[in-house]
Amino acid sequence: MKKISLILLLSPLVLLTGCTTTPEQCDPTNTNIGIMDKISCNYSGNYQARIDKKEQILADEKRANAQFREIYATIEKQKNSTSLSVKQKQAQLQKLKTELTKLTKEVKDKAKNRDDLQAQVKDIEQQMNKVNNSNASDMEKQVELDKLNKKLQQLQKALNI
Repeated sequence: MKKISLILLLSPLVLLTGCTTTPEQCDPTNTNIGIMDKISCNYSGNYQARIDKKEQILADEKRANAQFREIYATIEKQKNSTSLSVKQKQAQLQKLKTELTKLTKEVKDKAKNRDDLQAQVKDIEQQMNKVNNSNASDMEKQVELDKLNKKLQQLQKALNI
């Protein structure tokens, strides 16, 4: 009889203890909680609630990680296309410089006997050197070199080349 009354007396205490624990208190790594608290954590579902919460956090972090990977891949793709574009523009600029040098030499050779045209060619060469040695951007250099190219083409027409 004493056992039954003791069980009846302790059962509400166990139930109340189970109700008083929270998922935060039910940390499996916490070694300072008592056996009754561990039992109440287990039977109240707080351990499972803690597991579910941690799994949700992990799933959210995996989604965020996947998004960051996509963003990183997009940035890398843009970086590669930008560097390719820069290389293409530099190649175009170099090609324009080569053509201008060739055209200048050609016009200079054809205008040997004409001092007025020689002076213009010399002026264009100085401007080319100034543009090539300037700290301007490649786009600005290309615009200036295009202008010089047009001047050389006009001289070319004047010489009937």
